[in-house]
Amino acid sequence: MQLQDWLTMKGLSNPQFGKAISRTAEAVRRYASGERIPDRDTMTAIVRETDGAVMPNDFYGVDHDEAGSAEVELSSPGKNNDLAAAQQSEAA
Repeated sequence: MQLQDWLTMKGLSNPQFGKAISRTAEAVRRYASGERIPDRDTMTAIVRETDGAVMPNDFYGVDHDEAGSAEVELSSPGKNNDLAAAQQSEAA
């Protein structure tokens, strides 16, 4: 859920939410509008104050369902083959 949508749903103003997360109303406005992505500490406070309704992925446009089901390639192409070849070379 987008922060702006959550604020609207809860009927909270930027100053009210800013006080809850120890940030200025202007900072909240920027987070809610997408002008700025919160830093790690702020992101933690937002998740906490929204009871997880607003998550870090929401600031990057990643859908919760999409992120949960996506397969992620953790290695670079060719890296596994290079490692296997190196191990075989050492064994010989």
